[in-house]
Amino acid sequence: MSPRPSNSASRRAPRRDALRNDAVVINAARAVFAEQGPQASMEAIASHAGLGVGTIYRRFAGKDALLDAVAHLFAEELDQAAAAALAEPDPAAGLEGFLDFVGAFHAEKRRYAAALTDRIPEDDDVSARTADRVRQLTRKAVDAGHLAHEVTAEDIKSLIVALREVVAASPEGDDAPWRRFLRIHLAGLRAG
Repeated sequence: MSPRPSNSASRRAPRRDALRNDAVVINAARAVFAEQGPQASMEAIASHAGLGVGTIYRRFAGKDALLDAVAHLFAEELDQAAAAALAEPDPAAGLEGFLDFVGAFHAEKRRYAAALTDRIPEDDDVSARTADRVRQLTRKAVDAGHLAHEVTAEDIKSLIVALREVVAASPEGDDAPWRRFLRIHLAGLRAG
């Protein structure tokens, strides 16, 4: 009698074509969600991807699973932007650049951003890493004298939440309201 393979040995890494199809599907989903919102059909996503709907269902059990994958990518992109901001030598430019990225990011994804926000738990590794980076960005800006000494990462997090709401309430294609909102609030947080 031959030994049974262990669970880890019996699991294979996804094939290259499957990974490529995942990327194609996720990019198509993002484009279709940007046009139609999260209620877009899997058929519309498949058509945009140039794949059969069955191919999508083999990789994603349904739209919820696809939204979860897009949300994970969404969180990764925000984390990468926070990392880039943290690497910026000028703490003020780093923090303000990150907040500008957040506003533009949500404006671009306005039709479906709200549907993704609650899909990533706050205790997720990526979310925790991003939160830590925002804390570091805030501390650097305070230490550099750019922000008032009492400003905390929680203040910046609240500003981000409010910024998302301003983006959602603004007319599509009009970035002026959220940019004005961000300028006013950053001015209020600056050191004397």
